[in-house]
Amino acid sequence: MLRSIRKPILAVALALPAIAVPALAQQPAATYPAPCDASKVSKGDVDRAHTVFLSGKQYLDESNYDKAIGYFDDAYSIDCSVHAILPIIATAYERKGDKAEAVRALEEYLRRVPSSPDRERIERRIKNLSDQLAQEKPATVAASGSSTAAALPPPPSSSVEPSATAAPTAPPPPAPNDTAAKASPGPGPWILTGVGGAAAITGVILYVVGAGDISSAESACNGGRSDCPTAVADKGNTGRSLEKVGAVVGVAGVVTLGAGLVWLFTAKSARASGGAFVSPVVAPGYAGITVGSPL
Repeated sequence: MLRSIRKPILAVALALPAIAVPALAQQPAATYPAPCDASKVSKGDVDRAHTVFLSGKQYLDESNYDKAIGYFDDAYSIDCSVHAILPIIATAYERKGDKAEAVRALEEYLRRVPSSPDRERIERRIKNLSDQLAQEKPATVAASGSSTAAALPPPPSSSVEPSATAAPTAPPPPAPNDTAAKASPGPGPWILTGVGGAAAITGVILYVVGAGDISSAESACNGGRSDCPTAVADKGNTGRSLEKVGAVVGVAGVVTLGAGLVWLFTAKSARASGGAFVSPVVAPGYAGITVGSPL
């Protein structure tokens, strides 16, 4: 029964948080029924008002504020003795963005329940909402003023006759040296040097790992091969393969590194003299650079 939940409704009103949302289009001010005594409300109206209130609470939880406010108003009209529903209506208005109507509902609650135990908290809510409204009004006026200013036509531009004595124009920047620009090697030598260095380091690592595996296998087999366990022999064979691959990769890396360095230094000399050019040459089984001069 609604009379039995008047205190829970008041608790819901206190527990609902005040959430600030952007202001929306506001509806006309709501009218609340005249307060009445609980003894004059029939049991059927109490039960019906309770059902309507629960429907409004569900819509409030779903953020459907217009329907929630409508159901709360209906519940209050059915049982006009449950004034604790007014702070809940204020919360719905506040979440909707209609702070002015939320303030009106809270003030109406204090008028109808002047000795409310939560009066201090309701007064704080009213003050906070009123402060927010006061801050929003200057922003609204400023936005309206800027829109009016944007609608006004720009002032006519005055034509100014050119001066008889023209200011001297700055001379154009000197043309870049085409030969020096063409001689710039770009990122090529740096990439070649980096790849070569990485390959040389990888080759050294593979060679060292392979040599270590060979040494371990030979130590385990006491220098012989006939009586070695299969796992030890496989480790030794893998070490020999790594040693060979490391040697090949290391030599290729050193050659590539050297080619990159020569390309880089030669390109610097070419930029200084403006004559020579350097280009890499890659062919099956061969990698190097070509140094020449333009025709």
